[in-house]
Amino acid sequence: MRRRSARKQAFLLLYQSDVNERQMNDALDRWSAYRGDPDAYAIRLVRGVERERGELDRILSEVSVGWPVHRMNVVDRTIMRLALFEMLRVEDVPWEVAINEAVEIATGFSGDESPSFVAGVLRGAQSRFGEKVGHG
Repeated sequence: MRRRSARKQAFLLLYQSDVNERQMNDALDRWSAYRGDPDAYAIRLVRGVERERGELDRILSEVSVGWPVHRMNVVDRTIMRLALFEMLRVEDVPWEVAINEAVEIATGFSGDESPSFVAGVLRGAQSRFGEKVGHG
């Protein structure tokens, strides 16, 4: 499966977990029951975001001046957590690819202003952090 599809799966799983305020294991079980097993890369992404959510939210708060993470649209917040995890922790994904994929997901799943908001916040993270740290 291509990574684009895996990212979309990861987004949907993370979104479901956030909206329903359920553990990721519940979201994964429901996904598997209705759609089959998620892609291994999607699982890598959701586990990474789940594990590092506090740090990802801290970074997002730093670079999204005036927009605390808890006040962000849940779709946009989920997209940015996912992209930021890839940017910082997945060694073979260039930052621009992670940003462009996030914008594509925002275009398909969020409001008209979301793609530019998502791109702006992630580019802020890119300019602030510039290099990947602690690949995982």
